[in-house]
Amino acid sequence: MLRQPMGFRIGGPITPIVKKLMIINVGIFIFQQFAELFFPGGFEKIFGLSHTGLLFEFKIWQPLTYMFLHGGVIHILFNLLALWMFAGEIESVWGDRLFLKYYLFCGTGAGIFIAMMNAVIYSNYNVSPITIGASGAIYGILLAYGIMWPNREVLLYFLFPVKIKYLVIGFGILEFFGTIASIRGDAGNISHIGHLGGLISGFIFIRFRLQAKRSNNRSTNNGSYFSQFIKKRRVKKKQHVIDQRVKAKRLIDSLLDKIAREGMSSLTPEERRLLDWARKHYYPDNSETIH
Repeated sequence: MLRQPMGFRIGGPITPIVKKLMIINVGIFIFQQFAELFFPGGFEKIFGLSHTGLLFEFKIWQPLTYMFLHGGVIHILFNLLALWMFAGEIESVWGDRLFLKYYLFCGTGAGIFIAMMNAVIYSNYNVSPITIGASGAIYGILLAYGIMWPNREVLLYFLFPVKIKYLVIGFGILEFFGTIASIRGDAGNISHIGHLGGLISGFIFIRFRLQAKRSNNRSTNNGSYFSQFIKKRRVKKKQHVIDQRVKAKRLIDSLLDKIAREGMSSLTPEERRLLDWARKHYYPDNSETIH
């Protein structure tokens, strides 16, 4: 549940791509249940993700199709809830095409991470687990939301308010250690590498778009947020440097006045320390120390 300055919201807007993704996921889930009745396990084996299917049987569609399958009602409900809560506002800012590319990139990227990791973990075993679900794409959505609105609050488990930036960082740490546990074989049936892969894929997508935008020096409506984000960070950094220099200049002026009146020996150890700090921040390229 989102908590915003003007009150509470349960979810975001149902934008066109978000609506279509929800309908597609529900439709495929219903079809999946019927397919399971007549072809147990077969549908998931073909369209779910396994490292043997991708790497040795050349089922190259699996990193895309696996994210539209789900392992049960609770599984799909939680993914759709997260999609509803966070994705609509991102689509509203980015536009439908960019948002869809991002969603599919995060889900597919997570799938590639899963296949690569499972190929390493199960290389000495005749085992090829099948992974399904949109969680990798959802974690990518959480990352983008955390970058765009870091100080918004969510009610974790509908009880505990926490800023989205801390939630994303916390999830990232948990999934990192969960991935390590997966390598040791202690993670159960949760695809931590898929969640972590979604976060990493989202970061790569956002970073790549930022770099492309800066190198091409062009401005589009879909990318306006990213350019503003970089610009704000640069302005904030420059302002911090300016503020430090102004503070340093004032300190230098006041201490030099005292030296002119009473001599260098009149400075206390603390004033000497402050003078050295001011010198370093007002003359950052000068490595000499004033004695």
